[in-house]
Amino acid sequence: MIDKIIIFEKIKGIIQLMRFDLSFAAGISVVVGEFVAISSFPSLNDLILGFMVGFFISTSALILNDYFDIEADRINRPTRPLPSGIIKPTSVIVLWIITSIIGFVLAFQISYIALLVVIIFWIIGFLYNWKFKRMGLFGNLMVSFSVAITFIFGGIIVGNPWNVMVWSFAFIAFFIDLGEEIASDALDMIGDEK
Repeated sequence: MIDKIIIFEKIKGIIQLMRFDLSFAAGISVVVGEFVAISSFPSLNDLILGFMVGFFISTSALILNDYFDIEADRINRPTRPLPSGIIKPTSVIVLWIITSIIGFVLAFQISYIALLVVIIFWIIGFLYNWKFKRMGLFGNLMVSFSVAITFIFGGIIVGNPWNVMVWSFAFIAFFIDLGEEIASDALDMIGDEK
């Protein structure tokens, strides 16, 4: 019985690390970009691959965020999987590698350009989590740009990345996320300073 409880807690911790709500939103944003770029339904293949790439690359960045935030989370969010000890740091790294590889492989199935864009934004996500998160506005801009690119990435998948409506969605998402990032920084200030 105790083993089942521990396994359940670990699964629950992994789900928390993956932040399904945010990863799901990234995948949906890619799909919306596809719809807007061609003003009709994309192929089922484009729809599924686009969603999955957005989901897994976003998931990899979110997982890594928890890894680098473990000390601040001990103060700001002590019940998160890492600071609470439910998930070990080595498990987080393994999960980050798996989600990253899945995202790369799926992007490669779309096109070389899609893979290149994914690699660029994966690197941006890594650099943000590793060093630039604590650089205030610059770090916030990195995240907001990564959110905005999901719509443009949808346009890339269906071969119409320069569509005006796609870029309009991207700009709106950029500025909404920038406001959220700045507000989030203010809320986390105490833990981040310590």
